[in-house]
Amino acid sequence: MKEINRRLKILLNWAKEDKKYIYLSILLGFLAGLLIMVPYMGIYNLINTIYTGTLTKDILLKLSISVSVSILVRYTLFTIAEILSHKGAYNTLFKIRKKLISHMSEVPLGELNSKNRGEIKKILNEDIEKLELFLAHHLPEVVMYLTGPLAVFVYLFNVNMGLALITLIPLPIAFYFQVKMFKDTGNYILEINDVSNNLNSTMIEYITGMRLIKSYNMTSSSFSKYKEACHEKSRLWKKISSIMGPNFASFTIFIEFGLLILIPIAGTLFLKEVISPSIFILFLLVGSLYLTEIRPLLEIGGHFSQVLSSVDKIEEILNLEVFVGGSNNFPQNNTIEFNKVNFSYTGEEKILKNINISINEGQRTAIVGPSGSGKSTILGLVARFYDVDSGEILIGKENIKSIDYTTLLENIAIVFQKNFLTKESVFKNITMGKDYTLEEVREACKKAQIDDVIMKLPDQYDTLVGGHDTRFSGGEQQRISIARAFLKDAPILILDEATSNTDPENQEKINIALNNLFIGKTVIIVAHRLSTIVDCDKIIVLENGEVTGVGKHHELISKNKYYSQVWDKYKLSRDFSYGKGDIVEE
Repeated sequence: MKEINRRLKILLNWAKEDKKYIYLSILLGFLAGLLIMVPYMGIYNLINTIYTGTLTKDILLKLSISVSVSILVRYTLFTIAEILSHKGAYNTLFKIRKKLISHMSEVPLGELNSKNRGEIKKILNEDIEKLELFLAHHLPEVVMYLTGPLAVFVYLFNVNMGLALITLIPLPIAFYFQVKMFKDTGNYILEINDVSNNLNSTMIEYITGMRLIKSYNMTSSSFSKYKEACHEKSRLWKKISSIMGPNFASFTIFIEFGLLILIPIAGTLFLKEVISPSIFILFLLVGSLYLTEIRPLLEIGGHFSQVLSSVDKIEEILNLEVFVGGSNNFPQNNTIEFNKVNFSYTGEEKILKNINISINEGQRTAIVGPSGSGKSTILGLVARFYDVDSGEILIGKENIKSIDYTTLLENIAIVFQKNFLTKESVFKNITMGKDYTLEEVREACKKAQIDDVIMKLPDQYDTLVGGHDTRFSGGEQQRISIARAFLKDAPILILDEATSNTDPENQEKINIALNNLFIGKTVIIVAHRLSTIVDCDKIIVLENGEVTGVGKHHELISKNKYYSQVWDKYKLSRDFSYGKGDIVEE
């Protein structure tokens, strides 16, 4: 119970000032619940006046009006309660989503990578939506469905204490089955979350690979991972349904079981003239029916464990470690040093081993090496997407851990191999939420060699990305990414395979854009195309997580075996063509 209270307290704390709407909706739900007993009182009075022969048109009119007004007021109160609870719920959901996204933006990439995309998608979408169901519906409805039967019982108790207590006999048994169902559902919550996360991840994978799936004429059933994920969720819910079904049926039966007990007892008392006919008829009509008002609690109870689990899942994200503290003053000197750096993603296999390198301020430093050698890892460590296992990374002789994380990221611009464009205007895709004028954006785009392309679009910089007329090529997307870097104007620039997938025409424009961007910056380049780095001030060769060579292009050709071999293969690849020729076997 303490754990349940803790989670509810957390949920209401997230609501902040919107708690007043939720509390008010609960109060109105309580008042609406109390009004449930008015029609039962009207039925009793009507039966009593009919039996005693005192029924008149005036009494019938008054009873009809009181019952009608009570029903009208009840549903009015409940409608207002629903409006208020929805207002509080949707405001709370907005705050939670905003809080989650804001926190995720500050969480190191390594921490976020510990969660798969399907799990994060489920938390941001499904788990938060479950909170809406709880706040907007369950809370006011629970109060109303509990208050109503309780008010009717109090009324029946005043009419006849003994018969009122008899109506409660089925309740403990029905309650037992409800608790059992709630407990059984709780036992499967973790499995439900795991299966849902797996299905979400597989769906994302399936949609991402749609081009390949279509090119090989595959169907959803032939994509075995997706097919199995669907079957896994289906099997789980069939299993849960087979366990919950008997409990649900038992609850429903026993909640309406009271008449089987009440009729013979009340009938005996009536025949013995212990109770009046009006009391007998009242309990006959109302005695067990009022308990059916609590039947919706069964559905609410079934969802309750899932709601509590959703709170836990949201907390897991909010509890992910963020980098806090540090100086807001970025070093004036932008020389980057790795001193005896060791790093692993899992804590077991080392990706980087005793790295000692220096990336001089204002120079262009390239990092080359075979796939998996740790090139991109070095870039991630400079931007502090991860923290080193041992050793230190310095910028201007200051450990990057002593620099405020936001300040660090503000002074590093990154151009990735794969670029991300949202379905917003071109202008917003370039500014990325920052406050820039159109003149500033156009100037950056001119330097990035993309302004002429954008100005030809239907609405120029206001054109929405994603339509048939606004599908940017890979090279054009890359130049948009470079325009972002121009706008940011950070002293440290990182290029991660930024020119690996471009055609010659785009390559030429990107080269012009990058040469403009490099001016006055400390540049780190990871590239497979050696032609793009031959003029770098320094080239670092990484093999198996270790530095095996440092120098200029002409120096490494003569003294580094790996670099020399890769350069020779690059020269051969330039002369390769898809034509009629002999098959070469190695």
